[in-house]
Amino acid sequence: MKFLILALLCLAPLAASAADKELNQIAIHYKYNDGDFPAVISAIEQFTKSHKKYDRNDSVFIAKHLAVVYSASPETREKGKYYMYQLLELLPSAELVDMYVSDEIEKIFDRIRLDVAERHKEMAAPSTASATPTATVAESGERGRYWKKPWVWAGGAVVAGVAGFVIYETMSPNPKGRPEYVVP
Repeated sequence: MKFLILALLCLAPLAASAADKELNQIAIHYKYNDGDFPAVISAIEQFTKSHKKYDRNDSVFIAKHLAVVYSASPETREKGKYYMYQLLELLPSAELVDMYVSDEIEKIFDRIRLDVAERHKEMAAPSTASATPTATVAESGERGRYWKKPWVWAGGAVVAGVAGFVIYETMSPNPKGRPEYVVP
């Protein structure tokens, strides 16, 4: 019995520290649903100050809640937009349906979603300013210099010869040196 009590006393701090490592998303969301926005902000700030690193799920949860809470007030709306950008960078398919936001916040979020999508398109498109046209490369002689190497021609000749031999051997009806077998 003493061993059990001693084990529980030793493990209690470990259990408490493990619980401290996780964001209590359920409690924070209940505070959000009750409209206690200062408590939501306080709980999230306490968590982020005491944790240098946290998982992606917590990051999405934090960005989503702070985006909506800060966007609800005209004084902090820009801060809310910042968290909307963060949310969409973390999860481009994010939605605010489960947050029961106003039409105004939904419109802001939709505009930011379009802005983020446009940024991603611009980043994916090749830049015309830094791209070098193919004609310029050919004119500079870089491409021609490569083809002047004798080993390139020799390698090409070997590949062509092997390919020709294989085609000849497989396509001829009776390859040389092989007897014909007739199935009775």
